[in-house]
Amino acid sequence: MIRVGSIGLGGMGSHQARAFDGVDGCKLVAGADPSPEMRERFAGNFPDTQLFDSTEAIVNSGKVDAVVVAVPTGLHYAAVSTALAAGIPVLVEKPMARTVEECKRLNEEADRRNTVLMVAHCRRFDPYWKSWGAYVASGKLGAPILWRNAMAGFGPGRWYMDHEMGGGPLMDGAVHNYDFANFLFGDPESVLSSSVNLDPESTALDTCSAIVRYRNGNQLLMSWSWAARGNGLHDIIGPKGFIQFGTGDLPEPEDDMPHQYCCYTDREGEQTLIKSKSEPDMYAYQAEHFLSCVRGDVTCLSPGTEAIKAIAVADTILQAGPGGESREVSWT
Repeated sequence: MIRVGSIGLGGMGSHQARAFDGVDGCKLVAGADPSPEMRERFAGNFPDTQLFDSTEAIVNSGKVDAVVVAVPTGLHYAAVSTALAAGIPVLVEKPMARTVEECKRLNEEADRRNTVLMVAHCRRFDPYWKSWGAYVASGKLGAPILWRNAMAGFGPGRWYMDHEMGGGPLMDGAVHNYDFANFLFGDPESVLSSSVNLDPESTALDTCSAIVRYRNGNQLLMSWSWAARGNGLHDIIGPKGFIQFGTGDLPEPEDDMPHQYCCYTDREGEQTLIKSKSEPDMYAYQAEHFLSCVRGDVTCLSPGTEAIKAIAVADTILQAGPGGESREVSWT
């Protein structure tokens, strides 16, 4: 039985704690947060856990075999490096860290300690995204592929919109897309980025559009804002067809179990539903995989050595955005 502790007991920390509390093979035993209010709330939700006020206290307590880190992004490096230095396996929330350099140092520490460093890129474990990803990988859309995602809405605020602490939507939110595109397309090559800030109080880029180019010719188009309302677009297009989220023009089937759907449309307009189960969710699958990594049963599917590439994309977009520049992506 693997004893798991949570570092950072806010919204995402509590969500991850619930995921681990619901899977076999582990016991949620502890939580750590400098906020007394957060610790009190966590204790109310998980009354059998022991509470600590710092990362150092929980990793040196002898009470945990592995930890989940869900503190603000700008604090990831300090918390993860402390846990790794103690030889404790880590699942860290995305983004892995705020900069490529911090990611490099964390990977070096994990390698030096021979300790698991997994990043919570949950879409790699999401049956919904994996279902359309399998269609893309099968060649049904042809090649090259253009994945398009545009969204606008008011962001979570607070530290997320601080440049140094959160990095804004093109770092904290869109990193899921970068990582899954890397998972599907391979190594990113370059980005073309242009930004405009709509919120004068935000130090992070709050509105930005970028094209990520891949070595095999595929592209990811991202246009995100956390400062204005707007319409959304999410599809994956290729010369043989396209995939859209939802059921397209088809009716949703009546099922006894909850499912999620994508719709594939071929060149002639024929539509096919792509179905995936809604339960268990991606967080449960992710927790199970992390536990298997800790036991040494599997090869990690979301290691820090892969997650650093998504940070490299995000960091390059943020650097190139204000000047409307094209830049190469590097993480070595």
